[in-house]
Amino acid sequence: MSEKYECENPPCIHVVPDHRRKKFAVFFEDDEGNVLYVESSKIKEAYRKIVEFERKHYREAVGDEIDQIAREKLNVEPVEYVEEEF
Repeated sequence: MSEKYECENPPCIHVVPDHRRKKFAVFFEDDEGNVLYVESSKIKEAYRKIVEFERKHYREAVGDEIDQIAREKLNVEPVEYVEEEF
């Protein structure tokens, strides 16, 4: 039986197994359908950091706070997501 990996609400993280060979790979899919491989060790490290911050009573940024963190801490300009109408 083949599993379907559709990204209905991007961005998506897909954990895709190869059951026969007992292997898996992790992929990040953006809103344009670009799919990038991500090492599971990077996902695990990010999760450990999330848990650590939550333990310290941090909350996840929302709205404009996300853009502010991107600008100040990563020195990048956030990309606006615009849904196209056909």
